[in-house]
Amino acid sequence: MKKLNAFSTTKKFYAVEHFPYGISRSGEFNQKQAKLLEEHGEAYLALSSGARLPVNGEEEDFVLACNGEKAPETDHERTWLRYCEKIQAPVVTAAFSGKPTPIKIDSYSSDEEW
Repeated sequence: MKKLNAFSTTKKFYAVEHFPYGISRSGEFNQKQAKLLEEHGEAYLALSSGARLPVNGEEEDFVLACNGEKAPETDHERTWLRYCEKIQAPVVTAAFSGKPTPIKIDSYSSDEEW
């Protein structure tokens, strides 16, 4: 009987919708976490969403940690939960002048000539 590897996937995980310059360049994760996310993120996503069933005890524990039924203990669990926190955190922006200045836009008609 072949032993199934935990968190195996053939696809790299990039999460460009949240980190357009890459997970490792985001500054949110250390090198080890970024590597785990890039190599196993597709499996993490599938397991946490229920699209994939756990194949061994390590993946079962991962699902329990994702559901909040147990505290995260492994690097896989801690890394995925950190990723989930980062993508759900509100984006904070600030203007350089202290408060945004409204911009007045003149009306423009396509019939007018320049």
